[in-house]
Formats: sequence, structure tokens, C-alpha cells
Amino acid sequence: MRSRRSVVCAVVRIGKLFHLTPLVDDLNAAEFFFVGLFSPLCVYRDYSLHWHRDASILTIADTVIEPMQPYPPATGQKGTSWYRYIEKFGPRVHNLAFYVEDAPALAQRLTDAGIAITDGGVPSNIFTYPRSTAPMLEFYEPGEHRPTDPRFAPHWPAFCDEFWTNGHPLGLRRLSHVTVVVADHHATARFYVHVLDSVKLPAQSSSVIGAEATFVMIGEDTVVELAQPVANECPIRSDLETVGECVTGATFTVQDIEAVVRRLGLAQRLPSWTRMARRIDFDRAATWNCQYTLVEDSLVGDPRGSV
Repeated sequence: MRSRRSVVCAVVRIGKLFHLTPLVDDLNAAEFFFVGLFSPLCVYRDYSLHWHRDASILTIADTVIEPMQPYPPATGQKGTSWYRYIEKFGPRVHNLAFYVEDAPALAQRLTDAGIAITDGGVPSNIFTYPRSTAPMLEFYEPGEHRPTDPRFAPHWPAFCDEFWTNGHPLGLRRLSHVTVVVADHHATARFYVHVLDSVKLPAQSSSVIGAEATFVMIGEDTVVELAQPVANECPIRSDLETVGECVTGATFTVQDIEAVVRRLGLAQRLPSWTRMARRIDFDRAATWNCQYTLVEDSLVGDPRGSV
């Protein structure tokens, strides 16, 4: 990432992860994967004329994933940024989106830090350009028109524990972290801490072979792993070289990895997976270039507490 100017900080509150946005070439297939593995609550599925795409919003425990299938433009028209991205780089996660209070204050903070932003034609949104931050970030201020997000319901924590942790065969606890490949994890962490008020976790090993990383918690409860390839065999090195700094993985914490293995042994038509001790990785070639991982262990010094 390029150097940042000093920032005069206004008070800005970044909230929950609004959604992780995988761009896919087959929304039905993506839904089959997420539903077959996680049993999410689907709170939205529709076509947007403004964005020229079909998408669904899937709530999985404490997080939300929005698989999106963008469509090519009509003859003579320009494709949306989503379509241009998938056309250039293929299916993969496009951005991380967060709720925010006082979007204008955050926009000013980002501008003061030298970050290029746009609202994408929707005044309540802030998008950073992919070359400005790692990864592309979206911030959304819902105001009085908060979308249907069940995580804000008073009963949600109890329901989440009962449904996913205690009732679901995965024993799913929460999203552990999102992995972002970066060129310099120290420099990128400084941006997250000084501009986005993120909290650094204690130093620990990267979840990616052949990488070094800094883990930061951004907003209310989302941890991002800023992973820098340092070895030739690092599996996300090619992402950095061909796409740039981008999301490469999403890791979820489960209660008992042995129970997950038994569950997967009975599941039908899920992508192939591999196990390494207390961890399971799904074949990212079959999951739209995002490495979905299940682990039993919590991150060191996780501000959200151990599980």
C-alpha cells in the first residue's frame, strides 16, 4: 500500500461486518454450497437494476455473506464495477462491507488519509478504490432505514447459540477471521489502526503457509488477517501478483473438528476438503477463489474472548 498522510481523527464508529461479497458466476451453485454447509438464514434474494446483478444475503451465525452474480452490460453500455472486476479477475471476493455511524465523518477521515473513495451512486455508501486499501472496503450507514438484519434482534445471540453452536452438526461458533493478502502486513496494519481505529491482536503465526501476518479487529467484532507472502510456495502469492491486495479466505470456528469430519462424511455434493489436525480447508478452486476454513482453535488474544 502507498504511504498515508497524517489524519485528523473525527469520532467515527464502525459497526458489524455488513457482508462479505463473493462475486460468483453461478448464484444457484453458490447458494447450494453455503446452504449445504452452513444452513444460513436467507434474508434477501433479488435482482438489482441499479447494480445489474442477482444476489442473496445469507446470515451465518454472527456474520453475513452476500454471493453476487453480476451480468454483462447491454450492447453499447458500460459494465458495472462488479462485472468489470469478475471479467478481469474471475470469480472471487470483491470487498468487505461494514456498517458505520456518521458516514460523512468517515469519508473525510479517509480522504484526509489519501484514500480515494466513491459512493457508487448511493449516497449512504462509501467505497474505497481497490488500489487504495487492502482489500476494497465498503461502509454503509443505514440511518432510519436499517435493512432486515436479524443480528440486531434482541434474541439473536441466544438463537445463534441454539441453532448453529448447539443444534447444527458443524457446531459453528462464529467467524474467526477474514484473510486478506497484502504486500506489507506491518504498513497495512498501521492504516487499519490509525485510520480505521482497529485493534491489533498479539503477534502470532499466519493461518496461511508461507506467510507472515498481523491480525486486527475492525469495528464491532470482525477480525482481519493481513497476510504477507514470504515464501515462494505461499498459496496466496499468486493472488497478490495477479489481482493485488484482496480477500483470499474466510475462517470459521467450530466446537469439535471430529464432529465436523463426521458431518462432512455424510454430506452430499460439497466441494472436496482436506484436514490438517484441528483444521479443515475446502477446495478454493470450487468455492470461487475464497478459502473457506473450519478451525477448532481461537486466535491468540482474541478481543472477543476464547471459545
